Amino acid sequence: MRSSYSKDSTPVEKLPKLTSGALKRLLNLGKPYRMQLLAAAVLMILTTCVSLSLPILAREAVDGIQKQGPAILDRVGLIAALLLVLSGAITFFQFLIVAKVGNRIVVETRLKLFESLQKLTVSFFDSRRSGDLTSILSNDVSLLQTSLTDDLVKLGGNVLQLVGGLVLAIVIDWRLTCVVFGLLVLVMAYFVVFGIRLRKLTRKSLDALSESMGGMTEALSNIRLVKAFAREEYEDNRSRSGLEKVFHLNMKAAKSEGMMTAVASAGSALMLTGVVWYGGRAVLSHTLSVGALLGFLIDIAIISGPMAQVAGLWTRLQRAVGASDRIFDLMDQPAESADGANASAYPLQDGLEGDSVEFRNISFAYRPDVPVLSEFYLLLKPGQATAIVGPSGAGKTTLGALLYRFYEPQAGTIFINGTDVKVIARKQLREHIGLVPQETILFSGSIKENIRYGRLDASDDEIIAAAVAANLWEFIARLPDGLDTIIGERGVTLSGGQKQRVAIARVILKDPRILILDEATSSLDTVSESLVKEALDRLMKGRTTMVIAHRLSTVQNADQIAVIDEGQVLELGTHDQLLAQSGLYADLTRGFVLPDSAGAIDPVGSGT
Repeated sequence: MRSSYSKDSTPVEKLPKLTSGALKRLLNLGKPYRMQLLAAAVLMILTTCVSLSLPILAREAVDGIQKQGPAILDRVGLIAALLLVLSGAITFFQFLIVAKVGNRIVVETRLKLFESLQKLTVSFFDSRRSGDLTSILSNDVSLLQTSLTDDLVKLGGNVLQLVGGLVLAIVIDWRLTCVVFGLLVLVMAYFVVFGIRLRKLTRKSLDALSESMGGMTEALSNIRLVKAFAREEYEDNRSRSGLEKVFHLNMKAAKSEGMMTAVASAGSALMLTGVVWYGGRAVLSHTLSVGALLGFLIDIAIISGPMAQVAGLWTRLQRAVGASDRIFDLMDQPAESADGANASAYPLQDGLEGDSVEFRNISFAYRPDVPVLSEFYLLLKPGQATAIVGPSGAGKTTLGALLYRFYEPQAGTIFINGTDVKVIARKQLREHIGLVPQETILFSGSIKENIRYGRLDASDDEIIAAAVAANLWEFIARLPDGLDTIIGERGVTLSGGQKQRVAIARVILKDPRILILDEATSSLDTVSESLVKEALDRLMKGRTTMVIAHRLSTVQNADQIAVIDEGQVLELGTHDQLLAQSGLYADLTRGFVLPDSAGAIDPVGSGT
């Protein structure tokens, strides 16, 4: 979204105009249910016809009483009662249809939005908080439910009732109709002007709510850090400030909505007053019958209802369009580039343990002015472990992100068994790469669900075997619920070593050809580290492994060690060979501190 600035340097957001295309796109969300909505609209037309028949019945009853006597009142009263009962029954079935369609639209829209979010690039999530996205999935989509179903049907019905009422009014007396129509045009013009203002306020309110909810979600997900620094009051004040902003924006919107409702009510009262005044004089001058005036008054009462409702319906439609702006903004974000028509399967090499991985002349930067890798070359041999060491910001973790194709290099090519990774189907590529990160990522379900995430069709026996290989089963067997033990959000009930072993079991179950270890033991105690290392040794057998190291004790047994700095490989060899070179690696082993590369950033994880 583009922004301009006012004289006081406050950002003023330029919202897209409410064009027919934008409205059509919003209405297209209900397109799959057009038959159900059409049925609801037909039912609404029937109830409208019933309503519009009442003024005619009233006129016939009053004007006919002199000729036919009280009997006509009985007939008209019975007909009116039957019509009203029929209208109530029709309204009930219409409500059921609309409720079903409305809830289904919310479900499908949330699913479509979630699917769209999962297709976005990793770089998109680097700059967006999960709380903001959750707010759009929850609050914004909910605003669409009523507007795209009940409100849409009611809006059509009310417009039909207004038009039908005006036509009927012309039939009864065209002069009275001119009075009504003039006031109606003024009210509708007012709705349009204030509707635009309301839409802008709704968009700003939703943005502010997302920002506030994002902050609160972030604080709750890091509650231990908040409590450790005794920052509860700070977070309370920050949340209060954000919610106060939402409150003031909502109050501005409420004022606009209230003005629209007030104008609608006042317009209805003015119409009624004008009709009584003008119609009364017409009756006295014998240019209008009493029955016609009564019928016209009932007709105006029927028109007044839709007028008042159109204000609210137009208000909610503007709110829905404001919410849909944000939803479609996300849906329109560029997704990961699709696999080409000739995308190939993963290039398996029979008879080899692991696969060769070649980073050939790779250049990459998260920001154009801060290169991370420059003409980088490295070959990972099949079945061997290659350790990557270097200062913070040297590009260690970035190598894993590029191999996964979370990001694309600006220059150069990555090959697996001689095949460019860009021609390998993404799902195939990622299914054959396993990752054990420094900061373990677990879901809030059971231990079994977290391990099975590595291979969804795995049996319980296979899950147990993976847990045994990861040195995790002895711990699981002592738990009352075993594999079904719930571990809490991000595995909060487990120790660091237990979480790492769950992550290792998950990768063992996945059985990848290529393994990335991002310093998986750096934050563990001695006992946990020993168990995790033993599990990692089992996991590394028969796989090509890239060990991203932040300390030297984890790399000494690697088949080769690549020392990288300033985006390039400075030294390459075994532990002993590099010591003999008396270069940067030898300095590290003697306790020298590596300088940080200036300005490098790591949006992926624990250091680039």
